[in-house]
Amino acid sequence: MRTNLRARRHDFSDEAIVSLRLASAFALLFGVIAEAGGGVAVAAEPPDEKDQVIQKLVERVEALERQVAALEQTRAPQAGQAQPAQPPPAQAPIAAAEQPAQQQPTSDATNAADATQPDTSTQPDNASRFNFHGYADADFLRDADGYTKKFEQGEIDLFATERLSSHLTALLELALETDAESLADDVEVNVERMLLQYRGNDFFNADIGSYRTALGYYSTAYLRGAWLQTAISRPKMFTFEDQGGFLPLHAVGVSVNGRIPSGDLNLHYVAEVGSSRNYGNTAGLGVEPSFNRATNLAVFSQPAGVPGLEIGFSTYHDLFSPEAGFQLNRAIWMVHFVYVRGRVEFLNEGMRIDLSYGSLGSGTGLAFYSQIAYRVASSWKPYGRVEYLNAYGTGVIETAIAREYIPWKTVYTGGIRHDLTDSVAVKFELGRESDYLRPSYITAAVQLAFTF
Repeated sequence: MRTNLRARRHDFSDEAIVSLRLASAFALLFGVIAEAGGGVAVAAEPPDEKDQVIQKLVERVEALERQVAALEQTRAPQAGQAQPAQPPPAQAPIAAAEQPAQQQPTSDATNAADATQPDTSTQPDNASRFNFHGYADADFLRDADGYTKKFEQGEIDLFATERLSSHLTALLELALETDAESLADDVEVNVERMLLQYRGNDFFNADIGSYRTALGYYSTAYLRGAWLQTAISRPKMFTFEDQGGFLPLHAVGVSVNGRIPSGDLNLHYVAEVGSSRNYGNTAGLGVEPSFNRATNLAVFSQPAGVPGLEIGFSTYHDLFSPEAGFQLNRAIWMVHFVYVRGRVEFLNEGMRIDLSYGSLGSGTGLAFYSQIAYRVASSWKPYGRVEYLNAYGTGVIETAIAREYIPWKTVYTGGIRHDLTDSVAVKFELGRESDYLRPSYITAAVQLAFTF
């Protein structure tokens, strides 16, 4: 109806202008006839009165012309009005090096995390340049390590991005590790990520700085904040390095990523070159292992015919130092099969890690985990997870690494997550863990996690 009214107004303006122009023409014609003496009524008048009539006609014509000009100015914005700007076409998914999971099918919580990292390549100049999000949690843990019972303030994860241009974004993520403090003023500040991100197109993007290594699925799909993941605990193989984990989940260097032309297979790649984080105390060594080289290549598929499915693998190689004086050759291969869509979350990953140190021997670890969760109603999500690791080796590596550095063997975990609001969740979890160094034990935990 609005369109019809605009058209009728437009037609009315055209008719008014034509009518005024005809009136002006008739007035001029009448004046010419009066001037020429062709009109009997006018010719009979005295000259002074005839001049007055002509003057009035001229004034009338000028008034009509002013009205015509005013109507034409009124029409000008309508005729030249700009059409409403169409929204830019949605950008196809691109595997982000610092977290390929931004394009991977993830849980509702992870999708919320993705919203904190918008694609800035299509944003107008007046769009918000700065984004900030925070994540925190408080916990009660019983026998989390097999011995203790305590209340604990969890990590505080602070995440910020600043759009520098249409293709460049600065990203900073800091983790305040209050759960690791031994004194009131002893709070570790961990630079989780610090990146300059370049977003060029679907096929090439780059991150420079401290990034999350694209090893498998879980590490990049669920970031540091506990609110982002369904469970309270992470799969054991994805324990962070500073908490005793054996996978290199962080590195400093360059990570490039993008799509691979592949039709409905929808393949993506991530290629990374950098230096992995060090593990042991290297003070006094002639060589600083924290500068050790690290390379990683990951390829994954998100088939168009099965929304929510992702299948991928990665291969990683570096040197690392679990303690002073040791520089081990490390190779890691990982595969994952993940389906996350609607109410269902089904995560499966397998890993092989090989460690070697010349004549001191070698070690191998084979591990996998499988986690399933199903959202009941709109806010309850029960979950269960099983994990297994078999570590073996020869020489010093077998005893020092396969039995101490990777001591656990099996873990069974079950729990439920309840989202109180869109920003607050409470979780309950029970687990049973066994390892090579002590008898099996039961763990229990309650967590309140939130985002702001």
